Amino acid sequence: MRGPLISADDLNAVIDAPNVKVFDVRGTWASPARALPDDYDAGHIPRAVFLDWTRHFIERDVAPGLAPIADEAEARASFMALGINEGDLVVLYDASSHMHAGRIWLAMRHWGFDNVRVLDGGWTNWKSRGMEVSAVSSVPEAGSFVSKHVPGLKLDLEAFLTLQGDACVIDARGAANYTGNADDPRSGHIPGALNVPFSAMLDPDSGTFLDAGTIVRVLDDRAPDWASKPLIASCGSGYAATVVLLALVKIDKTGILFDGSFAVWKQDPDRPVAQSHGS
Repeated sequence: MRGPLISADDLNAVIDAPNVKVFDVRGTWASPARALPDDYDAGHIPRAVFLDWTRHFIERDVAPGLAPIADEAEARASFMALGINEGDLVVLYDASSHMHAGRIWLAMRHWGFDNVRVLDGGWTNWKSRGMEVSAVSSVPEAGSFVSKHVPGLKLDLEAFLTLQGDACVIDARGAANYTGNADDPRSGHIPGALNVPFSAMLDPDSGTFLDAGTIVRVLDDRAPDWASKPLIASCGSGYAATVVLLALVKIDKTGILFDGSFAVWKQDPDRPVAQSHGS
């Protein structure tokens, strides 16, 4: 099984295997940003374990919108608490266009666990296709995976500032957030960033990722220099950008996440912010 995604059919075919670990990462950015355990309790993919995105693989002493991916000690604790072992196949899903699942996908890989997939189309597609749903909660036994840092998957602000000038920076937010509010001078986007909304990577009906050829055409249209430069994906806080990163892997390209993204960028009032009204 190759690539960052797994289809509903492929997951259904292996879901009973003992080394397949499925995690429900449903959450919301609606105020307050939170995980959605009640949604899990009401129905989830069979054998899935609930993964609280505000507690696992994230620094917990920082507000979610500014919190970076967890340090190694926190990541190791999450692998253990979630019952993840070397040799497991981990499948993640959400109901928010893959952005919560994508963030955990990136964080797990950053800490050395590579056999992790995101369910293409997520919970919405699984349910709409009439796949089996369970209300039985699963509690994992302690896992034994030992984390190890894998460089080159994410950037903090300092590293981003170093690479920014030579890269194609893709802003994965919707057009309104990218454009900014004329009444709020600290809204808008990082100067030079190009807007490729995460939703442009997805089929509007099924929520699954577009085919590779269509993804390439979207990038050609919205970020003309994307194929000739290193790619950095940004967004509001480092979640929607992972949807673009998933799409890039699907077309055999790699990108780097600017962890914290615009929320971190705009913290310094002297750091410039661009708006694009009328463009």
